[in-house]
Amino acid sequence: MMNLFMSRYALLSVLLVVSLASEVSSTNVKNGMGNTNTNTMPEDEKDVKRKLDSDDDSLLFTKTYISVTKADDFVRLFPNGGDEVAFFNDFFLKTNPPDENAIFEGNPLFPIQGSSTTQKGDIFATDSIELVNDKEGVNIVFDGVGTAVTAYQFAGGRKLRFQPVGDSSYFFHGQCTVTSGIFEPQVAIRALTVRASNQGNLRTKIVVAQPVITSQVCKLNLCLGGGGFSCIAIYSGSAFVFNFGKGIVLNNSAIRVPTPAASPSNIKSTFEAPPLPPPFPGTIIGGTGSFEGIEGSVTIATIAGTTGLIIQRATGASSGISATNFNGPIKPFGNIVQVITVKSNIPLPSGP
Repeated sequence: MMNLFMSRYALLSVLLVVSLASEVSSTNVKNGMGNTNTNTMPEDEKDVKRKLDSDDDSLLFTKTYISVTKADDFVRLFPNGGDEVAFFNDFFLKTNPPDENAIFEGNPLFPIQGSSTTQKGDIFATDSIELVNDKEGVNIVFDGVGTAVTAYQFAGGRKLRFQPVGDSSYFFHGQCTVTSGIFEPQVAIRALTVRASNQGNLRTKIVVAQPVITSQVCKLNLCLGGGGFSCIAIYSGSAFVFNFGKGIVLNNSAIRVPTPAASPSNIKSTFEAPPLPPPFPGTIIGGTGSFEGIEGSVTIATIAGTTGLIIQRATGASSGISATNFNGPIKPFGNIVQVITVKSNIPLPSGP
């Protein structure tokens, strides 16, 4: 009888020890004392994790806007002060006969790195803008210097159905600077040479540079009311692979039909449209006016673009155009349309 009592007592003691050990272990784990991932994570990493979780929870508001930038309000400049026309003219002159077959791995007078684009466009609500597919593009008649009609497509193969009227308090502007870039092999095309009307028109071999942006840094402002003083400051530094010479090759290899033998309705532009640049992310780094204290992120995607540079290399004294002018009097047509999506910790107004 004594042995049975002692056995029961020993069993109860063992169970009590196991129960106490389990409770202590659970308490230690809750207090971060157990051998878990929480215990082994460095304090600075835990602080970062808590901050990221907190930031994600605070970005409760999302709003999408449309930016429309006219071709004249988008400017590309190079470190030596030259613009895009001067860049392609300079490259073309270096490949003139007898050096047209020379291969240039760069353009020392116009390096890609350090070049920049500056823009200013109007901001609209998404339901204020309508885009349409346009595979025909725009037809240009070179009045006074020849009889050629040329079809050019807009980048992305789309255009605005109508030109909206902006609000001066809602705009998007800033600058992007190329931090790295390369040259792809140059491309030779048979571009139109517009001569005096009594001399006819020719196709001349023109070599087009193929500069590729591989990364960029942008400082941008998105202004949403407040008389133009309520603005969101955006910073972006990311990879951005874009060949801004490819579209020139595609558009200037278009079908050209002489006039008046053919009406504009008979002109078909079935060639590939110039490419659009890739989307890129941004971080909100501050705000002014009603956006003081704003935090969040931004994504910018280009959904439509301009025709880009139009080659019009003319010869003949009566043409009125320099024989070395890559662009002639014709400027790019169209608009740059961008979708700007903002995630923030404070409410955002609707666009006009």
